[in-house]
Amino acid sequence: MCLTAHFIDQDWKLRKKIINFGELKGHKGVDIAEGIVDCLDGWGIKKVFSITVDNASSNDTAVAKLKEVFNTRGISICDNAFLHMRCVAHILNLVVSDGLGDISLSVKRIREAVRFIRNSPERLKRFHEFAAVQKIEGKRGLCLDVPTRWNSTFLMLQAAERFEKVFMMYEMYDEQFRKDLESKKDRHGIIGVPEKTDWDNARRMMGFLGRFYDFTLKISGSHYTTSNLFLQEVHSLYHLINKWVEEVEKDYDLSVMAKKMKLKYEKYWGDVDKMNKLLYIATVMDPRYKLGFLEYGLKRVYPEDGKGGRMAEDVRKATFELFAHYEQVWKSKQHKGASTATLTPIVEECGNDVIDVLAEYKRHREQIDGAVNKSELERYLREADEPMEMNFDVLGWWKVNCSRFPALSMMAKDVLAVPISTVASESAFSAGGRILDDFRSSLTPRIVEALICSSDWIRGDSRPSLDEEDAEEVDKIDEGKILKLALHIYIVIDF
Repeated sequence: MCLTAHFIDQDWKLRKKIINFGELKGHKGVDIAEGIVDCLDGWGIKKVFSITVDNASSNDTAVAKLKEVFNTRGISICDNAFLHMRCVAHILNLVVSDGLGDISLSVKRIREAVRFIRNSPERLKRFHEFAAVQKIEGKRGLCLDVPTRWNSTFLMLQAAERFEKVFMMYEMYDEQFRKDLESKKDRHGIIGVPEKTDWDNARRMMGFLGRFYDFTLKISGSHYTTSNLFLQEVHSLYHLINKWVEEVEKDYDLSVMAKKMKLKYEKYWGDVDKMNKLLYIATVMDPRYKLGFLEYGLKRVYPEDGKGGRMAEDVRKATFELFAHYEQVWKSKQHKGASTATLTPIVEECGNDVIDVLAEYKRHREQIDGAVNKSELERYLREADEPMEMNFDVLGWWKVNCSRFPALSMMAKDVLAVPISTVASESAFSAGGRILDDFRSSLTPRIVEALICSSDWIRGDSRPSLDEEDAEEVDKIDEGKILKLALHIYIVIDF
């Protein structure tokens, strides 16, 4: 199990640290919950705002058990109403995979063509020679997809589409190419070689999947806030799916896939009561959007019977309930740190006339601004929205304005720090494969965890996590330095 801590520091920088990469007693929910509690206790972490997990049933059990533990310890926030965050990327994968359950014949033909070329070094060499003749260059060659992972299908089509003329040329020079593909069959009949219409269909499919692929990449970042992106991104996808559903006469296959996706979408995101409302509260914490954009977006997606308006009202109530918790925390801190100093002697020197004028002016300003008994959240919502800039620095805005909204900024820190995907933790398993290779297979689980955690901490938050293509970069880091830090970390933890 990999556990990654996400938080916003005092300088309003988003941070992530892998704090656990270890074995579990089992894969049951109770075992997962026990592993998480042990890790939190080991690090001395007292409060957890939310936990982002994928959609496995064991994770549901684990989160339910954690709620019990946190309630028993008296450290729950709003009765753990916002604790369980389901991975948006995982749900999106379910939505798209449902639509691609019966994938088109054109994709199958291209898949078999790619498989044929990649099955032999000699064929691959000849294919590259034909690509040179066609003057098609590029570092990325053909890649074969995993049929159960739609994103790999998109990448396969994206790579193969560039070589359409090369495939046609290869068919002319190698008779075995057609014979092999025509021998392939599925439940609909012979697959055969890709034709011109197949490549046209592939390009339409790429446009279809590309939008989901870009969205997945966007919400999978760990070095910028993602929770405030959910509303605009997922609702634009919903409108796109509806558009494809209506184009049944123009593209029947695409319309059928879109209908299946719409059903799955509404299962997970069609009812705000079944969702973690933090996905929408984060929109309110973005000074470009606030409640206005929230209401507009929900009413557009759910116009029937005033459903969108009711959902927006539910989110508004949840936002004020959450703020009430942070307001109480802030007042408690202020009370504990209140100074015993008094300004009475200074005020007395001003004279009664001056005091009366100042008090009258204060009442006058409150009447003009309508600020009588207004909370920080109400004042924040009353202010004009910030411009809709794509590169707007949300955390930078809160850093500048946190002195004006001290309690609300505490809430914004926690809400905006919530990751809406588990990619940050899942990527650690790729690094784990590089550390625990054939030459290091005798490393103990504790040392593997030390290497994973310390490697993540040394790289820090200044750059994205390394992917498979950047594996060579790992070798440039002083492994002795990593090991020393790893041992140091575990000395601290153990004692």
